[in-house]
Amino acid sequence: MSDGTKRSVIPSASALQARAVTDRLEAGVLASAPASSDPRARRLAYFAAVLACFGWGSLYTAAKIATGEVTGLMISFNRSTIATLILVAIVVARAGGPRPGFALLVETVRSARWGAVQFGIINFAGTSVLAMLAQQYLPASVNGLVNNLGPLWLSIWAATTGGAGRPVFLILGSVIAAIGVSGVLLGDELLGSDVTSLPAPTSATWVGVALSLSGSVLIAYQNYLARRVVRGIDPVALTAAGAAIGSLATGAVLAVGIGGSFDGYATVSMRTVLALGWLGTFATAFNFTLWTYALSVLPVARIANLQYIVPPLSVVAGFVVLGEPVGPGLLAGAVAILGGIFLAQRGATRD
Repeated sequence: MSDGTKRSVIPSASALQARAVTDRLEAGVLASAPASSDPRARRLAYFAAVLACFGWGSLYTAAKIATGEVTGLMISFNRSTIATLILVAIVVARAGGPRPGFALLVETVRSARWGAVQFGIINFAGTSVLAMLAQQYLPASVNGLVNNLGPLWLSIWAATTGGAGRPVFLILGSVIAAIGVSGVLLGDELLGSDVTSLPAPTSATWVGVALSLSGSVLIAYQNYLARRVVRGIDPVALTAAGAAIGSLATGAVLAVGIGGSFDGYATVSMRTVLALGWLGTFATAFNFTLWTYALSVLPVARIANLQYIVPPLSVVAGFVVLGEPVGPGLLAGAVAILGGIFLAQRGATRD
């Protein structure tokens, strides 16, 4: 955590408390990043990443329920605020009390510095806002496809910077998985349509594509950022701090009446309340923490392509909860996604 600047010989009380808490947590599973060569830690990281994808897979279904009564920005604020409350409570409980718990949070922000601010704003505000804006111009299936291209950009980045064991396998696997996503989200629609009768793209369509594509690039960057920032830092504390920063950012916008209002929460139905609760807990607090932990153990190239399983999980969740139709595109796309992920894993770095 040294930055090369002069410091007082006597550390502050909060720093001593945070150091004591971190020392006690070093034996815990979610403490500082285990060595990547530890087979048990690697298996646990893969398991955490897959569980995180299940949380994201339920995101779109729960959001679809909630958007009938609240805005996209209100959903973003709700997600980050509930996640903050849950994760701060976990940090405090694991640290042994409020004082050492908050000392650990303060020390986490100090260690991550500007990275913590970026982590919070990008993870808990930026990507969500871009996806919601793009949704105004694009069909949900097209937006879902373009917005889920983040792993492809990461694969290209890893391959071109020497971070892949077999670059061709990594990129080819990511491309195949992306094609599988198109099969899941667009396959049934295209199979049942005359391609020549499909509407031509408009200027609004290209605006939506630009917004959604920007979101996918931001998602790729957030994975790289999280991997870089989380090294040596408690993933739970970092996610809690990031959620708090995201909550402050989105709350400030709502406070001036842009994109919704705080009063809007008072009139929602119980169904929306339950959806918002799910979004804040299982689709934000837990999956972001699990994914951040996985990034603290494994290289980005190893787990980024696992995010391709989110779209088919979303389709299944929509079928189970909302009764949305499911066709052969889901099966064919899922097979391509799994094959692409397998190939990408063979090409990813072994570091």
